[in-house]
Amino acid sequence: MNSKVKGIGATLLSAIYFGFVPLLMKTVYAGGGNSFTAAFLRFAFSIPVLFVVLKIKGVDLRITREELKHFFIITAFGYAGTTLLVFTAYNYIPTGMTTTIHFLYPTFTVAGLMIFYREKIKASKIFCVILCLIGIIMFYNGGEGHASLIGILLALCSSMTYAFYTIFLGKSEVLRDIEPMKRLFYMHIIGAMIMLAIGLISGNLNFHMTPLSWGVMALTANLTAFVGALLYQIGVKYIGAESTAMLSTFEPITSVIVGILVYGEPMTVRIFIGCAAIIASTLIIARTESKE
Repeated sequence: MNSKVKGIGATLLSAIYFGFVPLLMKTVYAGGGNSFTAAFLRFAFSIPVLFVVLKIKGVDLRITREELKHFFIITAFGYAGTTLLVFTAYNYIPTGMTTTIHFLYPTFTVAGLMIFYREKIKASKIFCVILCLIGIIMFYNGGEGHASLIGILLALCSSMTYAFYTIFLGKSEVLRDIEPMKRLFYMHIIGAMIMLAIGLISGNLNFHMTPLSWGVMALTANLTAFVGALLYQIGVKYIGAESTAMLSTFEPITSVIVGILVYGEPMTVRIFIGCAAIIASTLIIARTESKE
């Protein structure tokens, strides 16, 4: 299979999976969990499984000090940092508003590549960024509740940290050639340590959950590692940071479809326009990457 097609397929599958995560998290929260506990367990539960898989594959788990430094940077200021910012934003502003602001990260990704790496972005991709922005804005329901400035800033910072994660993942020569699962293994160890420390200091960790919540959380953690995060990294490897970031906006479409099919939410004109804009952007990027 062409490497570009691999990257496109991996990114879209990653986005579709992440679109189901809110549905899974509702089960965890209903059974006694909270956002801080879910963030910690998301990293912790996948570590043993990643370790076993890496050992079976015979991957050398030794890393250098330089690699460890890069793992800490990409996790603290990107991968885990984004999770913390998004979950904290939920405490101040509605989830719909948080999602809308967070999905500005494709714009920040493209801007970061242009400003810091002097990359020339094709006009077609700039047009796709605009389509993505239109699509995400259409998903926002302005009547969800009061907008807190703190919450808006947290969500905005989450879009910047995820853009940083995407760019750093694609540009770090130290991390580029490391086995993707090995990257995730160390990122999840560091992420779990960060979330545990913050959860203990803030007193927000709660492990009094139902067996169903524990089971769903364990399943979600490993699917996030082996489907969501791993496929996203494969996407960055094959089609680059900017295309991966834009294709990942397929995630909210999945969430919308789940809401319509599972919760009976209405299909409004705004939602239809938003889906159409993102699908159009996806098709343009897929065609461009495939031709290249």
